Amino acid sequence: MNSLFLQGLVFSVLAIGSLAIAAWWLYLSPMKLAAAAGGAGGSGGVGVVSTSIRLSNTLALLVGIGAFLVCTGAYWDLSEHVVTGIVPGGEDFLWPPHLMLYTGFLLSFIVAVSGLVALAVPNIGAGIKDPRRWVRRNPYVGAIVIVAGYGVLSIPGDAIWHELYGLDLTAWSPPHVILAAASASLPVFAAGLLIERAKSKAASRSVSKGQSWQDHGATLRARLGRPSWKQALEGVSASGWRNIVKLFYVVLALNLLLIIGSVEWEVGHVEGYVALRPIWLYPVVIGVCAFFLSVVARRIVPGPWTATVFALFFFGVRIAMSSFADLVSGAPPRLTLVFVLGAILLDLTYLWMARFGFKSGDWQFRLAASGAFMVGFSIVAQPTIAFFLLRYFPAFSIPDHLLTALILFIVNAALYPVALGLGNWLNAAASGDVKSFPEVPEANAAPAKA
Repeated sequence: MNSLFLQGLVFSVLAIGSLAIAAWWLYLSPMKLAAAAGGAGGSGGVGVVSTSIRLSNTLALLVGIGAFLVCTGAYWDLSEHVVTGIVPGGEDFLWPPHLMLYTGFLLSFIVAVSGLVALAVPNIGAGIKDPRRWVRRNPYVGAIVIVAGYGVLSIPGDAIWHELYGLDLTAWSPPHVILAAASASLPVFAAGLLIERAKSKAASRSVSKGQSWQDHGATLRARLGRPSWKQALEGVSASGWRNIVKLFYVVLALNLLLIIGSVEWEVGHVEGYVALRPIWLYPVVIGVCAFFLSVVARRIVPGPWTATVFALFFFGVRIAMSSFADLVSGAPPRLTLVFVLGAILLDLTYLWMARFGFKSGDWQFRLAASGAFMVGFSIVAQPTIAFFLLRYFPAFSIPDHLLTALILFIVNAALYPVALGLGNWLNAAASGDVKSFPEVPEANAAPAKA
């Protein structure tokens, strides 16, 4: 076996394994039930000191900056690969795009560790010394430490993979796929940190805390009648700005997923290992990622048209990132397949199904949402491939069109409960009801005395 390959395998296994063990211990390992009366940290996290609203928002914004650096560095890295034909490895691995990308991970890791330290000091002072209690009461902080930690620890393994395969490296290499999942998780968990607790002050001016996109639009329209844009922006409450930032974070997550998932089909002619993949994978990957995060966005940001706004927001950010890549390197990727119509039909399905009394967790709701998005996405995406992209792609046949629609529907229907569950978990923070992980007693632990 190639010694360099063995080193890369060891680095990757150690990075993933150590963090997986840490995640299990922090979130899932059984704990002894607190025996002290007076709430020094009883079951369910009672008595555990949580992050303040100000600290949570500060951490979220700084982690968001880290995620933005990761996303921008990834687009720059992609463009540099195309222009130079170089896949850096060894001593050359940390070229400027990689430095920006890993700086984002390092910033997020440092910020999240600082947040844990800020949690540790008051909790230890209160006699709560088990870190698992702090993390389970403040789950997003611990999650960011783990995924950002992987981003930092993955540098040796990723560098060796680049050194081994050079120009033959595919974006779907194991280190890249895991790194994409970690990258996309950063802004998603940062969105969970943007909490609003019941004790927070009422939203400023005339906009309520539970304001929807329609309410924001009405307020802005009223303000736009005045001469000052500053007055118009002042019409959006703190809650409104928080929702906009949450949506931006989910947009960053989708960009990061698609950089690894689909962008190899969007630069130059499709050839090499990418050309050997089934061509229907291209629209399926985009459709699945877009649907999954559209459902998450709908759960964490109130409003009837959240998925539509999310889709438009995504393409605005995608165009901005591609323009940056064009400016610094001159080789931006093509625009990804447009899923705006799918998002519109998804929003309409939510409205219609709710009107008929269905809940978002019902199986009928799942099938309707998956089918509506599939129809809207296919109406735009598949003609785009057939009429504009075949000059870059291998043939896209009628069976490929049918397979795309069928597989997209099945996979989205299967993943819908996962997206819903993730959104519910994140949305718990917005209502001030962050559910701590259960404190499962150890097998040999005696129950607390009354």
